[in-house]
Amino acid sequence: MALDGIRMPDGCYADGTWELSVHVTDLGRDVTLRVTGEIHIGGVMLRLVEKLGECRPPP
Repeated sequence: MALDGIRMPDGCYADGTWELSVHVTDLGRDVTLRVTGEIHIGGVMLRLVEKLGECRPPP
């Protein structure tokens, strides 16, 4: 899958994103998210919960 950005000599793309590693202590899990500098903390938390699959239905 090609990303928008510059292809570097190592084959990776310089697309303004990076991997954010998060350890969720209560679940004992490590999660890696690809983020940009434009995402706010609420967006990071939402993506983290979605990736963990711990979504609860609204009350």
